[in-house]
Amino acid sequence: MKTTTSVQATFECSLERAFKTPILGDATKYLVGYGPIPATVGFTEDSSWGKVGGSRIPHSARSLMSKGGPVGHDEIWVREENRYWKWAVTDFTQWSLGFTKFQGELFFTPNEDGTIHVKWVYSLFSKGLLAPFQWLFVKVLWHGQMKVAIQNMKIFAESDAPFLYE
Repeated sequence: MKTTTSVQATFECSLERAFKTPILGDATKYLVGYGPIPATVGFTEDSSWGKVGGSRIPHSARSLMSKGGPVGHDEIWVREENRYWKWAVTDFTQWSLGFTKFQGELFFTPNEDGTIHVKWVYSLFSKGLLAPFQWLFVKVLWHGQMKVAIQNMKIFAESDAPFLYE
């Protein structure tokens, strides 16, 4: 089963800065957790991150849903400069509610007034008997986390905070 949710925001910064922030910025500043969803507290094995085929291992805080530590394998699939990112988290090393893949996409569109429209889409894939619970998780909790995260991305993009990756 595939369940999708999305959020949007308008960033007041350059197109390049809007594009780089979500993937190349400090994701621990915007993936701060939401309800039982744990915060992302760091990454390891990330020397190739930012390039197509680049990967890293996200680490979560301890929470009701997480023992803390490595979560899975995060890999960039597509990078279209200043337009589009596509990546996925797979090979989960912690309980994942039966999800097999979290696939993210980001779209960037310049507006006439110089701002940047950012659309973030996440599709979560699952198998098994938990489908109603998984659908509710995506539509309520994951969507809520994304709403908080995109606002934090906006703050980061509109600042002069340095990127962690190039």
